[in-house]
Amino acid sequence: MRVMLDTNILISAMVFKSSKMNDVLRKAKDEHELCLDSYTIEETKRILNEKFDDIAIDVAKFFEDYPYTLIEAHPDGTSPLVRIRDEKDYPIIHAAITNQIDLLVTGDKDFFAVKVDRPVILMPLDFLEKY
Repeated sequence: MRVMLDTNILISAMVFKSSKMNDVLRKAKDEHELCLDSYTIEETKRILNEKFDDIAIDVAKFFEDYPYTLIEAHPDGTSPLVRIRDEKDYPIIHAAITNQIDLLVTGDKDFFAVKVDRPVILMPLDFLEKY
């Protein structure tokens, strides 16, 4: 299965060293195809620089430990495929839909109001238990 992770999963794994989020990353990498979209990667870097600049995090090294398939996140400007409350999350759901992602793992509740058949949108613990 193609599994995409949201920014909050990556931040939790990098900054807070969350063992559960690292388990999500490992499971996605080892048992599935880990996919990350360009928007999420850039958002992760931006948040790390803005909010956690006092913590030395080697983002490149982190991503070496978790090889992934890069998904471009560039909505084409046409009518939205779906509606999401927080418009800045739209590139993520758009990338997931247009790149045939099977599972989107996130802690962001805005994604759970999106009505789509694919990807299946899951909380991290649900992903660990079900897949």
